[in-house]
Amino acid sequence: MRMAKLTSKNQLTLPKAVVEALGSPRHFRIQVHDGVLLLWPGRLVCAADAPHPAAEVQDSRARQDGKG
Repeated sequence: MRMAKLTSKNQLTLPKAVVEALGSPRHFRIQVHDGVLLLWPGRLVCAADAPHPAAEVQDSRARQDGKG
């Protein structure tokens, strides 16, 4: 398991190998679930172009069920 250190400015430095394995993304989406930090590559979008949050939850559940 790899570790990342939280700085005094609340910044995380991710291991280079981890970032490269993800394709060197510049932005990440973050969620906390049951005390666990979830972090995955994301991209910035204009609010007008962003999907409705409910659609995103449905897409995520479909992927978890193997339907997406």
